Amino acid sequence: MIQLIGRFRRDRRGIGAVEFALILPIMLTAVLGSVQCFLLARAKMLTVAAARNLADLVSQQDSVNATTISDFCTAGQLSIQPLPSTTLKVAVASVSYSSTTSAPAIVWTDVTCGSVATITSAAKLAAAVVLTTGDSAIVVCATYTLSLPVSFPLGSSFALTGTAIARPRNGSAVTYGS
Repeated sequence: MIQLIGRFRRDRRGIGAVEFALILPIMLTAVLGSVQCFLLARAKMLTVAAARNLADLVSQQDSVNATTISDFCTAGQLSIQPLPSTTLKVAVASVSYSSTTSAPAIVWTDVTCGSVATITSAAKLAAAVVLTTGDSAIVVCATYTLSLPVSFPLGSSFALTGTAIARPRNGSAVTYGS
């Protein structure tokens, strides 16, 4: 029996397979985790880029309406490609300084591209930009739900948000109408 144990300890033929079997789960977790982190970071950057693009497009206009915003939404969806754009939601608000309340106030809001809850805080978001009478800003809040095909190790669904603020390019507030 002692000879059998001694021979077993000296035999090194299967050690590579055993080490591979022990290391494989750790390596798979690391590789899948890195891929998911990359996809998550990329989706976050594209969501912020879509919000910035929409804020820039709206801030270039003198006046917008639901049709114009809808066209800009298409541009936002193109900004997020190659990711699927079906879960991109964008809300746009115009914030101007209110002399009656001496604070920024929302003048108009458009949710043609989908309802986004954070747009209700647009006045607070634009407070650093809208400081005196005559100041205005366009606030765009975007949300994107990223669904990954593999849920291991980080998960399979992530809600990402992006916010952008732009001053109107023509110097006066962007109006909203039909």
